[in-house]
Amino acid sequence: MLIPESEIELVPIRAQGSGGQNVNKLSSAIHLRFDIPASSLSADCKQRLLGLKDRRISNKGILIIKAQKYRTQEMNRSDACLRLQKLVDSACRVAKKRKPTR
Repeated sequence: MLIPESEIELVPIRAQGSGGQNVNKLSSAIHLRFDIPASSLSADCKQRLLGLKDRRISNKGILIIKAQKYRTQEMNRSDACLRLQKLVDSACRVAKKRKPTR
């Protein structure tokens, strides 16, 4: 399921840890916010996402992903969007029913 960009909020923040001379000047990390109840996902998919025991999902149903793996903002932005897509895909996938054998 593809998520529209209008439903995703990307906020640049300063990355933690050592970073050399530019650590206090550049905002290279990204906070991705995704409002699950207000999204265009199906009701079943929303229920599965909200039912996950994930510390990144707040009580109001907002998923927050922090990406600071890379040194550039663009790479962190694409990393955060990819992680969101993987989480939504895994939650929306319906498990096959098991066929009993002899």
